Amino acid sequence: MELIRNLQEGEFGLEGEAYFQHFSTYIKVYADEEANEAYIKICAEYMNSLDANIIEALCKASIRYCNDFLKMTGQPERGFAQLGDVLKLIQPNSLIVPDPENGNEPVVHLELECEWEVEHGMEWLVRSGEVLYVGGFNDVNEWGNYSEKASYNYA
Repeated sequence: MELIRNLQEGEFGLEGEAYFQHFSTYIKVYADEEANEAYIKICAEYMNSLDANIIEALCKASIRYCNDFLKMTGQPERGFAQLGDVLKLIQPNSLIVPDPENGNEPVVHLELECEWEVEHGMEWLVRSGEVLYVGGFNDVNEWGNYSEKASYNYA
């Protein structure tokens, strides 16, 4: 299984596909102009090495986002027998690779589709072993400060 494949120059930087082990699928990769193939690989490897604590935090935040969205749209909340059950309602779409900072620090910035919010989808941001953003897709800043969480950030 190739980690990165079909990498080529796109409109704004390198584009291709990365294998996402947790979902057993290839997803699109969109890299900013300064992100080279080596940095894309660093971010893809980081995505595939997210530990159980990070996956659990992503699941909890995704459930909060799901049920808050359903509540805001007048729909009944969903119950999940296990935290990981929410992943059955989520399909990763793309890994967004930023221009590297902090000595090529890896970032996992994902655009995802989710069953409960088909129009805007969902976004996950993980950096430095911490889930920084989970919510509707807002194209958040990978290098931003997330010490204070906005109401639309379910991380």
